[in-house]
Amino acid sequence: MKRIVATLYVFFCLSALFAVEPPYLRCISVEDDGQETLTWLSSGNMTDFVRYEVFFSSDNQNFTLIDQISNPQTTTYTHTTADALNNAQLFYYVAACSSSSCVNSDTLSTLALYLSNLGNGLATLNWTPPVTPLLDSYESQYEIFREYPSSVWSLIATTSQAVFRDTIDICDADLGYRVELADHSGCRNVSRHLNDQFSDTYGPEIPTLDSVSVDFYTSQIVLGWEPSASPDAFAYIVYHLENNLWVPTDTIFGRQTTTWTDFLSSPDIPQQYRVATLDSCMNSSPMCEPQHHIRANATYDLCRREAVLTWEAYEGMPFDVDHYDVFYSENGGPLLFAGSASANNRSFTLTDLVPQSTYDCIARAVNGNGTITASTLKFSFLFNSADNNDFAYIRYVSVLSKDKIEIKVTTGPTVAFSKVHLYRSVGNDQEFVHLMELQNDGTDTYIFEDEGVRTDRTLYYYRATVENECQVETYQSNISHNILLTGDRDSESRRNYLDWNSYEGWDGGVGGYTVYRKCESDLDFLQEQSSMSANSYSDDVTNLRRDGEKFLYYVEAEETYDSYGYMEKSVSNVIELKQRPQTYIPNAFCPRVGGINSVFLPVNSYVTMENYHMYIYSREGVLLFHSTDPQVGWNGGYNGNLMPTGAYIYKITYTYGVDEEFEAVGTVTLVR
Repeated sequence: MKRIVATLYVFFCLSALFAVEPPYLRCISVEDDGQETLTWLSSGNMTDFVRYEVFFSSDNQNFTLIDQISNPQTTTYTHTTADALNNAQLFYYVAACSSSSCVNSDTLSTLALYLSNLGNGLATLNWTPPVTPLLDSYESQYEIFREYPSSVWSLIATTSQAVFRDTIDICDADLGYRVELADHSGCRNVSRHLNDQFSDTYGPEIPTLDSVSVDFYTSQIVLGWEPSASPDAFAYIVYHLENNLWVPTDTIFGRQTTTWTDFLSSPDIPQQYRVATLDSCMNSSPMCEPQHHIRANATYDLCRREAVLTWEAYEGMPFDVDHYDVFYSENGGPLLFAGSASANNRSFTLTDLVPQSTYDCIARAVNGNGTITASTLKFSFLFNSADNNDFAYIRYVSVLSKDKIEIKVTTGPTVAFSKVHLYRSVGNDQEFVHLMELQNDGTDTYIFEDEGVRTDRTLYYYRATVENECQVETYQSNISHNILLTGDRDSESRRNYLDWNSYEGWDGGVGGYTVYRKCESDLDFLQEQSSMSANSYSDDVTNLRRDGEKFLYYVEAEETYDSYGYMEKSVSNVIELKQRPQTYIPNAFCPRVGGINSVFLPVNSYVTMENYHMYIYSREGVLLFHSTDPQVGWNGGYNGNLMPTGAYIYKITYTYGVDEEFEAVGTVTLVR
């Protein structure tokens, strides 16, 4: 019994060793003549291969063996009698057989394609997949091919669904269709191809009329629209509203032709338009929504020299109106941008109008993404006002003291005005506020004094205007500011360093800068350096050690002769720089006429003259000498008599810097 079991076990093991594996049927392709070609992949184990067997069924139940293939390398088979053009769906499987058994592939069917033509300009395609669910090796998208013209196949779409509708864009033609599904192995499932006579009965897409504008230079109405989304768009029909009827006015050929000019209608009265698309089969779309051009108007104020431009709202623009841009032309000149107004604020004020000038103005609607614009009809007017020759010019801004600045303004050729106004901005030229005003006194020169300022810390910008008889400030002057001087000292090199900002605002510009200095020993400021173009200066005061610790400076800018005939000056603030003092005290002196070291005098460098004191006392405490001049010493006398040889007490004191004090007490020996 055990021998029988062992024998059976060996038999089954040998059978498994020599058994073939099933083939992998991947594709069924319908040929043009109705034959069907099967494609499969061979199994990995072909050791005991004997043959392939191909089975066929029309109902997926009763299969018939239609052929046998003995070559294991063969992986395709053509069913020549399939008649797949008439048989929509046929089923197949392939078996791989060994000497002892056969194993079957999956069952696949042809892509069963059906075509519907209801005469409505649509071709409806339906099909069944080769297998459900689809094999993992299949692509995810079906490919739809159309035949037009005859024998020319074009890929028209891809889809993951088993249905597709093709909108016919050919006027009248016999069209063929087929569906394909590719496998990663390289083969393709191909349906039968079906044909029918189709006609384009659908009208093209309604065009988008985006603008009805008026040309600034010709005053003719210009329409603009987007190219039709329909690929067979052939022309556009323009309709014009006449006596409450939409009348076709013109036909414009070419899908990319998207503008039209109305050479007949007057833009002085509202004109409304619509556009329709015409395709190559002479099908017309419905008319788009109507649009009309808009007009502008202006009122102007002679006193203010302003004009307020208003316009109608533009309606129907794609992406809506975002804002309006305003443009103007003066005396037939170029069209210039004036500014913008929001979509809800359909007005704009033109300022600084020139008397006796003609202005042409338009507003231009701009849509939300900035791609579409529409201009109003041009509005023209003559600004009929006498020229007052308004003028204001700041001749200089100059520092008078630490807290006061002087501003000189001229009104030049201004014919008539009531006031001159002065504005100030602190630290920059952007935030001007009204400071003061002066009444017209019959002259052309006005001096303002700005008090309570900090000229040693801050830049002050000034601007002037003239107010006309209409109580309107009509002219703004140039902008000028003070010169802010700063400095620092270096006690090692005995140098004083100065820096200042450039003066701005002169018509002629700055010709140069002059530096002025005053020492403690000077009665007034003296010119130190002139005609400088730089904004800094280094002053070597090594040779001025006997002139005290304090050095005062200011800078003066001088204007280059300008076009108004002025040549003004501007003075900066005054700064004080102090060098650190040094004092060397000798321990003996010998009074004699004309001798060296005949006077007891400390060597004082940069010692202030304001709080200096030197006292000489006898050993008994009697005050023999007192000096408040750092350069005046003791000659050894007292009450007209020479003091005897001996030691005398000195005391020297002075202040320096801000709050620092110097004091030295000692003895000096008088030698005879």
